[in-house]
Amino acid sequence: MPRTIEIYEKEGDDFINQIEFLHDDLDFFRSIFDYPQDDPLMYFGYKIEKDHNIKIFEKFGIMVDIDKYDCFVDYYE
Repeated sequence: MPRTIEIYEKEGDDFINQIEFLHDDLDFFRSIFDYPQDDPLMYFGYKIEKDHNIKIFEKFGIMVDIDKYDCFVDYYE
């Protein structure tokens, strides 16, 4: 199940970029995000906040500028 980080213009809907994870770690993402019971495989997009950003960087070496952009971890087909 591939995941990406999707980057959008802050306070807007303009898509900027997409970063694909080389491997997916569903258990890791479950551990850092609160997800609803009706989304156990985390198909919805989850906004990256400061604490998420640090944990994602520590695990995958990817850090995004959440001050400049709205960034989400999302399922990708």
